[in-house]
Amino acid sequence: MEHIEWAERLLNRTNQFARIIISLALVMATGLITAAFFHDIYLAVTVHPFMTGFMHAIGVLLLLWTMVELINTEVRLLRGGSVDISIFIEVALVVILREIILLPVADIRPTWIVLGKWTGAAFLLGLTYFLVRQGQRWGRERKGINQP
Repeated sequence: MEHIEWAERLLNRTNQFARIIISLALVMATGLITAAFFHDIYLAVTVHPFMTGFMHAIGVLLLLWTMVELINTEVRLLRGGSVDISIFIEVALVVILREIILLPVADIRPTWIVLGKWTGAAFLLGLTYFLVRQGQRWGRERKGINQP
């Protein structure tokens, strides 16, 4: 019985350490992405053609929004909540949408096949997100929980 308690303490401490590392990484990444956003705004105004710089800044802003969602998820988890799988689908969808937004200002013009692949991936992730959210809503209704 004592070896089980020892293993449980070890795993709890390892989990706490990992949570600290994840939290620090989220804070650092958010700071770097915020700096990149302001740098892209600066470049849009001073160096690049405005529209190109603006599109890059929008892409970085989407990454910043993703970081905010991941931080919110981590805070919920630290407070004893569960991880909502739809957050990870949202993150993947935002990354794909960012790539689609940046295609018009890319150095190399995308082919129709490349554009089709990105669009297909966005559609499939959107459909997956919709189905997951519908499943979650259906599960809450079955349990009698009223949440959006």
